[in-house]
Amino acid sequence: MENMILSLLILKAMTIYEMRTYIQQNLSTVCSDSLGSMQTAIRKLLDKGYVSVTEYVDNNTLKKQYSLTPEGVYYYKDWVGTPINIQKMKSMEEGKFFFLGIAPGKKRVAFLKSFISDLEDEYRKLLVIKDCVDKTQKTAIERNTRRIKEDPGLVSNLLEVSGEKSVEQAVTNIDNYQLYMLEYGLERVKTDLEFYKKILKRELKEDSL
Repeated sequence: MENMILSLLILKAMTIYEMRTYIQQNLSTVCSDSLGSMQTAIRKLLDKGYVSVTEYVDNNTLKKQYSLTPEGVYYYKDWVGTPINIQKMKSMEEGKFFFLGIAPGKKRVAFLKSFISDLEDEYRKLLVIKDCVDKTQKTAIERNTRRIKEDPGLVSNLLEVSGEKSVEQAVTNIDNYQLYMLEYGLERVKTDLEFYKKILKRELKEDSL
């Protein structure tokens, strides 16, 4: 969670509620949007000196906006290019499938049908998102480039971390990899659907014997 927050702040100073909204809209399949987890992560980042906080009043409401510090930029630059730790990608929920054979046949079938239905919903949702992204990608890159250029601090942080010479190229790289992540999600859900449908057919065939 800490590194996810730093990833958001490299692009824009945000309140915790803005971060949460972004995660809900774009990263719900890979990251929790628990406010408690985010608050804990922010406290740790503040203690480490990786982020700073600025308070301001908006519509008579006191808000806190978080930004990266130079120390945070240095840490993030070192972290962002390191390989994915495959051990941390493991899910305890997926472990249920390993032991599913313990359950009665009817429960196994119900489990598979429910999971397949959820996967189909997720696949449809991702297709809608991809269609929207495909139509708006160029405009989004141009809009984000203009926004970042308005803040010299963001420009400095982004170019430092990315190693690029222009904001345009750095933003394009970011957008491309976000699209790659979406494509990965679609491919993974599609593969999972094919696999679990195959297992369901085996269960139904055995049940009919």
